[in-house]
Amino acid sequence: MLSKLLLPSYFSKADFKLAIMSLLGFLFYGLAGLGVILLMKLLSYVAIGRDFASSHGISLTDSSRLGGLAITIVVGCYLFGILMLTHYVPGAMRSNQEFYLWLAIAACALLGLAEDLKADFLTPILRLTCKFLVFGSLLFFWPNLVPDKIGIPGLDQALQIPIVAWSVMTIFCVGFINAFNMADGANGLVPGIATAAFAVFFIEYGRPTEGFFLFACLIFLIFNVVSGWFFLGDMGSYGIGAVIVAYSLNGVVAGEFSIWFMASLLAYPCLDFLVSIIRRLKAGRSPFSADNDHLHNRLHRQLKRVVKSRVLSNSLTGLIISTSSAGLTLFAFMDSWWLPNSPEWIILFTAEIMLYAVAFKLTTDESSATQFAEPL
Repeated sequence: MLSKLLLPSYFSKADFKLAIMSLLGFLFYGLAGLGVILLMKLLSYVAIGRDFASSHGISLTDSSRLGGLAITIVVGCYLFGILMLTHYVPGAMRSNQEFYLWLAIAACALLGLAEDLKADFLTPILRLTCKFLVFGSLLFFWPNLVPDKIGIPGLDQALQIPIVAWSVMTIFCVGFINAFNMADGANGLVPGIATAAFAVFFIEYGRPTEGFFLFACLIFLIFNVVSGWFFLGDMGSYGIGAVIVAYSLNGVVAGEFSIWFMASLLAYPCLDFLVSIIRRLKAGRSPFSADNDHLHNRLHRQLKRVVKSRVLSNSLTGLIISTSSAGLTLFAFMDSWWLPNSPEWIILFTAEIMLYAVAFKLTTDESSATQFAEPL
């Protein structure tokens, strides 16, 4: 309706969306933001990596799975450019250990890219096994990335045993990446969480690497929410999930963030993943089976009844969830509610659990879970 009022008839809705995205990209980052918007528009036309509405649990329009590739290109180009100017880039390659960390992240991203380019190219079990091998090896050869205490009685004692600590953290890393991938079903949900996370990391560290990720994720968030032509896909959710979990572990180990701060920042994918596993087990199904009964699916079904636009109902779903979880934590962090390494963040995390439970209950309807969902 708005596009019909503001633009002549020879302008399509796609033209209107591109104009809005271009304006927002320029306002946030100038010509760099505008250029990345145009790059994403170009990639959205590519035939490979297409995802049809009928194959995706929440999207009602055809879209592209190459959002992760777009972010990789943007971050990679900026890192390459700055490396041409200096061999030392804080947050990128400060040691051999960090080289192996980024190698592990790249391996996860490539696993996702294979699935984005050709669906079911790798079986879910094979991808899961590869992620366990990648992070198991990384944490084995870089034990300093494994926290020996996180402030939870009982678990802290268990983490004093190296093999237990290694096992728990490997399972956590792989589980978080899968949770991130599972949540990538609504416009603005995972991109919103990722943007909030990198905003926190950039504010805390102030290094170029976090700035590049923040730039790429924010521009992608704009493109994803306004158009619905692009979503992260497996490359984006695996790769960005791996980056965020690595930053989280390193921040907790260094004492810069408390486990409760990271839990509140990343509450939605973790809570929804755990609830989904419990829900499936209670139904006598495999915990890794697929369904469309996540909270974002439930909320989307409710919004579709009052919002006619297919893209808007999808985008509102993602924005509502991401802003009321990671967005709320980002606001609290910037407003200095507590120090980032304070255990008091458990208060906010508890509030997010209660909010999730209430929202899950209120969005219950008669719709049954389907066989479509994001693979591991």
